[in-house]
Amino acid sequence: MASHSSLARRARPAVAGDQAVLTASAHLTERDRYLVRTVADHRVLTTGQLCALGFDSIITARHRLGVLTRLGVLRRFRPRRDTGSAPWHYILGPVGAALLGAEDRDERKWLPQVRTDRQLALERSQRLGHITGTNWFFVSLARHARQGGGELRAWAGESRTAEYFYGFALGARSLDALPHPDGLGIWAEHGRDIVFLLEYDTGSEHLPQLTGKLHRYAELAGEVSHAEQVSHPLLFCFPGPRREQSARRALAATADAGRLRIATAALDPRLTCPAGPAWMPLHGGHRHPVRLIDLETAMPDPMQLAREQEKRELAAERARQRRPGSYGTGTGSE
Repeated sequence: MASHSSLARRARPAVAGDQAVLTASAHLTERDRYLVRTVADHRVLTTGQLCALGFDSIITARHRLGVLTRLGVLRRFRPRRDTGSAPWHYILGPVGAALLGAEDRDERKWLPQVRTDRQLALERSQRLGHITGTNWFFVSLARHARQGGGELRAWAGESRTAEYFYGFALGARSLDALPHPDGLGIWAEHGRDIVFLLEYDTGSEHLPQLTGKLHRYAELAGEVSHAEQVSHPLLFCFPGPRREQSARRALAATADAGRLRIATAALDPRLTCPAGPAWMPLHGGHRHPVRLIDLETAMPDPMQLAREQEKRELAAERARQRRPGSYGTGTGSE
């Protein structure tokens, strides 16, 4: 089996024929449709990720994904590696784009994603490892949920997260001045939930680049807090403990860190589920790692604390003005 992508050798048409769409539709299960939409939503998922999302056996997953590829619902490639062989990476196929377009009543919605030039660019992108790593973070949560450990109520990738938060950034502010979270999630356990933003770090960024994001996050937090009365926790996932410790020192030294709810972890989401006790809040002097669901209470919202302080100060000022003889009451002597 070739290790190089076959996309360049056998380009399929961007628009699938009606008969191919009808044939594929007759063969698809509900699980197939769920996996195809998930691939479309998150651009690229590996064999292991799709197995974690919908199968109990890697052998069964490989067989079924092979069927979906032959039907044209998915395409796949293997990125080049200097040593060893990469897993199959699955992307949306033209038949899958047509099926999703019919479901969404917008036949052109998914066509840009199946343009061969865009798919080749994704295969060769230097950010491919970052994209699949970010996806592993959420896939790991979804796998934990499948095993009865909670519920992943929302998983938004970089583009959808940006679309959501840019709605709060009105006025003349440039979109480039806003942060670009790698994702947004809502994780629920035992009747509680937490909405979080994710920064998935591969260790390739210099620390000044990493810390430079905090000012933009603080500005966005202010916009969101004003509209929603909440500041969402910002999670930094690092590839190892040494990188995490150096990054924590750099993050804590920034002026904007105190305006944000930041937690860090050093974990490989392929092996360690982010739902567990892996998170250390940047502030608060916590000595032991905290579970994801507990971060909501472990990290007070600085925006909320500021609002409460403003309310106390306003109430105190009003009480002072109501006292006899206070300026502005009309009862003092001239």
